[in-house]
Amino acid sequence: MACVVLNPSKPAVTPAVRAHLARALSAAGYASPVWMETTPTETGATQARLALASGASLVVAVGGDGTVRSVAAGLAGAQADMAIVPLGTANLAARNLGVPVGRPAEAIELAAHGAALATDLAWVSTEPGEDSPAPPGGWARPTLGAEHACMIVAGLGFDAGLVASTRPALKARIKWGAYALAAFQNLSSPRMELVLGLEAEDDPHRVERLRARCLLIANGGRLPAGITLLPGARMDDGVLDVAAIDTVAGVVGWSSLARQVLAPRTSVPRTVQDDRLLRPTGRVLRRLGRTVTVRLAEPALVQVDGDLLAPTRGVRVRLQPGALRIRRPA
Repeated sequence: MACVVLNPSKPAVTPAVRAHLARALSAAGYASPVWMETTPTETGATQARLALASGASLVVAVGGDGTVRSVAAGLAGAQADMAIVPLGTANLAARNLGVPVGRPAEAIELAAHGAALATDLAWVSTEPGEDSPAPPGGWARPTLGAEHACMIVAGLGFDAGLVASTRPALKARIKWGAYALAAFQNLSSPRMELVLGLEAEDDPHRVERLRARCLLIANGGRLPAGITLLPGARMDDGVLDVAAIDTVAGVVGWSSLARQVLAPRTSVPRTVQDDRLLRPTGRVLRRLGRTVTVRLAEPALVQVDGDLLAPTRGVRVRLQPGALRIRRPA
């Protein structure tokens, strides 16, 4: 049995796409797939749990990253296969998994006939913070229990400010270009004072005090336009990639940073002092770990796969290795 969980608010979720998916599932031997639509309050996790309870062996998430991570939350730890038909704006999960983006027919064929591979899932929790005006769509609610499922990246500082500044109307018109415009608006985002804690196999209690304009805790490193922000970061390697990004001198600093983001990932720590000596205008400090904690001197916004969480002083991200079975290219 197959179940399709789709976001009806996405313009790309057309009758033609639905019909193509129904035909492909039928050809793969799934008779009469069950269709479930998401709502603003039930974004996919509940639908995925209902699919499992009904005996589904395949659950297809049709929509953007919000729908994908919600469905993933409902399927975490289950034996059912998950598939993705990416019809959102950024489609970061699909890009990192190698699922065709912008080619629905190919994604549908992969969903119906592809092989499922073990895939990691991250879980983000934050501490209650000070009351802050919510964005038009409201703050993202926990996906399951008290945690937010995260397929690709949790970001603080510049990254979260970029998401908060992106105008929905512009996003609908020029898609990823809306994020690029928002990025320029946030180049002068303030530095954060933070304490970073890491739990890793070789060092279970690493703690560092840092200053950064942006902190990324990632399960994957690929972005649109062929950009790889964290080379080597994979969704099946059982580890989170952490990047503390800092710049000075405005655009010059960000230009210096741009020359570094394609550098190979390394598990050998570099000290903050070394980074400052080598890269006086822009630096990326990389770390690896299975669990990451962040303590902030001042409350900061957090974004999880493009959804905003309320400002907080404390963030914890844990990885669930092999939590999902996702149909994707080998």
